[in-house]
Amino acid sequence: MAGLETKLKVHPTESEIADFLSRSLSVKDRERIETHLASCDECLARVVSAYDSVSEFKKAQSAKKRKDKIMKKFNIYLFVAVICFALSFTTPRYFLQLLVATLILGIKWIVDSKSTKMLIMIYEAWKKGGEKEASRILETLNSEHKNRI
Repeated sequence: MAGLETKLKVHPTESEIADFLSRSLSVKDRERIETHLASCDECLARVVSAYDSVSEFKKAQSAKKRKDKIMKKFNIYLFVAVICFALSFTTPRYFLQLLVATLILGIKWIVDSKSTKMLIMIYEAWKKGGEKEASRILETLNSEHKNRI
């Protein structure tokens, strides 16, 4: 009985708590930590705090992913360029300024688009290594695209 009490007094380390929360512990270690948590309020509070932190982090990451997904479909530069273009006709006093803003934002939209970046990479590879290097870049891009899907 004294051996069991001594075993229960050993607090789990931070890495053990992380493994416990990620469910990557062996059954024996998991049971040992669960038994310890049942009798140690300090460690139970640490586990609850760690669990809450991980939950908040996951929520923030999923919100960021949703926002990124929306922003991929909705390009802010193109949207503002269209607004500036429309405003250039509705506010004749600032026609030239808004038209210039439309051109600048349109160019920014073109330069920032992923396809433009890929074309520039392919062109640069072709200049340096010819058709073989350009083909290698295309193969790399195609394999990366297939891995994402």
